[in-house]
Amino acid sequence: MFTRSSFELKVGIFIFIGVIILSVIVFSIGNFYSVKRGYTLNVLFSFANGISMGAPVRYAGVEVGEVQDITVYFDEKENRPMVKILIWVAQNTWINEDAAATINTLGLLGEKYLEIAPGSRETRLLGKDDTLMGQDPVSTEELTRNTQETLLKIENMIESIDKIVGDETFRSSVKNTVSNLESLTLNLQDFIRTAKEGKGTVGKLLSDDSLYKHIDEMILDIKQHPWKLLYRPKESKNRR
Repeated sequence: MFTRSSFELKVGIFIFIGVIILSVIVFSIGNFYSVKRGYTLNVLFSFANGISMGAPVRYAGVEVGEVQDITVYFDEKENRPMVKILIWVAQNTWINEDAAATINTLGLLGEKYLEIAPGSRETRLLGKDDTLMGQDPVSTEELTRNTQETLLKIENMIESIDKIVGDETFRSSVKNTVSNLESLTLNLQDFIRTAKEGKGTVGKLLSDDSLYKHIDEMILDIKQHPWKLLYRPKESKNRR
């Protein structure tokens, strides 16, 4: 027979199972790192670029932790406001003191996350509660301003080119230059054709075989009697 006590027992068991399932789901979705072994680090920025608590921390592209706390304070040494981001990373994450920490975005409109690029093995490994200096990201406003300035420079350059190309004096100068080049090309072609035909002084020099023969004989004589290059004939005593 169904009793009140057995009904309450079944309800209690059902609620207990539900709490266990809910806890597993929450831990899986929330990615709670407190149950894992790890350590905390401080990463300093002068501009946090909208990163928030709970944001992922990646090391060499692999998710290894999360942002646990964000604090804004005035740094007396730097004489300016700074942002201290407390992160938790897994125990087997080896972060050297020259590692590069940056704040990136997943896609164009995705969530912010902290990326750590590994440093060199020759430098000291950071331990619990050590501090790593981050590399400040470029703000969206600054990026937009730089893009606008670049586009303005390109537009001004195009306008300048249009003015130069559209100037009648420039066009006339280019036309004359092209015409002179065409004339020079024709003259050079005529010169080469004339030389090949043996016409003119240059043509005769290029086509006359006796000239080459005399040159060859002179070179051969110098090779056989190199002392002639140093020989200087005596001046005549009867020279007036």
